[in-house]
Amino acid sequence: MLDRTEVVVPILRSGVLAQAFCRNNVRATVEAVFERSFYLRAGDDFVCVGEPAIGNGPLTLIGHLRVPDLALQVRQPASFSDRHIAIGNSLRLTLNQAEAWRPPAWPVCPSPARLIDTCEALARRTAIDASERALARHWARIAGPCIATFERWLSDVIARAAPSGDAARGLLGLGPGLTPSGDDFLVGALALLDCIGERDAHAALGRAIIDALPGATSALSACFLRASAAGHIGEALHCAVSSVIAGDVDAAIAAVETIGHSSGWDMMAGVTTALRVAARHPHAFALS
Repeated sequence: MLDRTEVVVPILRSGVLAQAFCRNNVRATVEAVFERSFYLRAGDDFVCVGEPAIGNGPLTLIGHLRVPDLALQVRQPASFSDRHIAIGNSLRLTLNQAEAWRPPAWPVCPSPARLIDTCEALARRTAIDASERALARHWARIAGPCIATFERWLSDVIARAAPSGDAARGLLGLGPGLTPSGDDFLVGALALLDCIGERDAHAALGRAIIDALPGATSALSACFLRASAAGHIGEALHCAVSSVIAGDVDAAIAAVETIGHSSGWDMMAGVTTALRVAARHPHAFALS
């Protein structure tokens, strides 16, 4: 019998990794609470529960809710069953009506020359529009040597040469916050490599990130990086990368602006850097 004070919230959509989180865990705790979403944590794994406006993602449960109305507290316990998640004694998230969310297929890539033009247009827009906190705005001053090392490494991998340097270690954990700028950069680079069908480079970068992860960044950011290395990214980043490939700079900018305070811009820095490197190697593109 339900407590009369209990709030019941139906989950509408569930990402593939969020589904696995709910299946594989019995207990979790509230790790962080934000204006439109909150995070549950079980060990090293996380799931994000949020309002529809935050967008779909592999680690996301979308529900009809307003987070400020839920009176959640960090470290509040959560328990799982086949049909619901109970948080404390007053909130129940029902799972039986949730639709599975997966991103659509990537678009077909145009010529490398056209993509270079898009990169240049994005660089101009980034110089004007990017958040002051974003790595994308200040990359030359903050992370220039690390990004230069990343570019050399990626160029070697795409050229099928022995890679020089370390792809991820200088970038992992670079910057403040739950998802530091350097981590967001790497997520964007992974998404671009997946989009253009550069499977070997995507796999190599994913391995480099996983190998360097222990102790390198926040637990939440490490979870997002593991997901990205496995090919799982959120709806807004998928839209941004697809728009870059389509040459629609306005749509790409609109998409990244919906991702956190500066995370979207930092992801876009990774997208454009990886794209610029790949465009020097036309064989990298899975044209069809």
